[in-house]
Amino acid sequence: MNTKALHHLVLAIRLGSLARVAAQVGQSRSAISQSISALEDQFGVTLFERSGNAIVPTEVALALLEDCERLLATEQRIRERCQQYLQTQESQIRIARDDALPEVWWREAIVTLKQEFPLMSFVLVLATPQELPAQVASGAVDLGFGLGLPPHPDLLQRSMGRMRLQRVASAAHPLSQRTRLDQDDLQNSTQVTLAAALQHEVHTAHRLSNDYIGLSSFEQIRDMVEQQVGWAWLPAPLLTRRLRSGQFKVLPLAPNSLWQEYQVCYRQSFPLGRVSERLCERLSDWLLNFD
Repeated sequence: MNTKALHHLVLAIRLGSLARVAAQVGQSRSAISQSISALEDQFGVTLFERSGNAIVPTEVALALLEDCERLLATEQRIRERCQQYLQTQESQIRIARDDALPEVWWREAIVTLKQEFPLMSFVLVLATPQELPAQVASGAVDLGFGLGLPPHPDLLQRSMGRMRLQRVASAAHPLSQRTRLDQDDLQNSTQVTLAAALQHEVHTAHRLSNDYIGLSSFEQIRDMVEQQVGWAWLPAPLLTRRLRSGQFKVLPLAPNSLWQEYQVCYRQSFPLGRVSERLCERLSDWLLNFD
């Protein structure tokens, strides 16, 4: 089916004149007339009643109008998707990420990219840093963003910047009431830590105490610390408001801060396209200016 002829049909119905259609599309009136006549031959129906220079759409032409416009809109969308792919080499990006960055950052980043690349599709899933590389390597997702990602032989890893972890407790927790602490104090207190189940084994991050609670996200850890259950290492971006308000305190035991690389990982067969690179640039700039 010739979609250019369908375009001529729609314009002829809307404008009511072959001459106006010809002027709009930059073709001769006879070319437009032949285009519509070819449609009539193909469909076996009369689309216009002609009288001199006047044309009147038939009942069947009016019945076809909505379907033709829908088909033309679909064709335009296909063209735009192809053009976007030629520009970005991407049509969708599936992302697994941890929650070391605030949720609002991811929401604003994806909304901004969606506005810039309206035909791009995005999928975001949550995972621990330990789980991310395996999800990317399996092909379940395209990109993995996380704090201190373990190496994987099948993946490329790139640093987005450094992020600070701080050892904190609720201001009302007994550890926060002390002016000095030692390792025994921490070992004898409940630690809330990040945990992931990997190949029949549970991995816990930065665990010091044998009295601990393992959770699968930093925000869950933060909420439990807020409930005065225990102390924890937490990413600085999740702590800013609570530290400034005095709700949390950094524990007085060196080292009370650690720096780790926030990284992206991806398969060697998945070169980063324009949209992925734009996301990485946005993330790197934010980390550079955060601390």
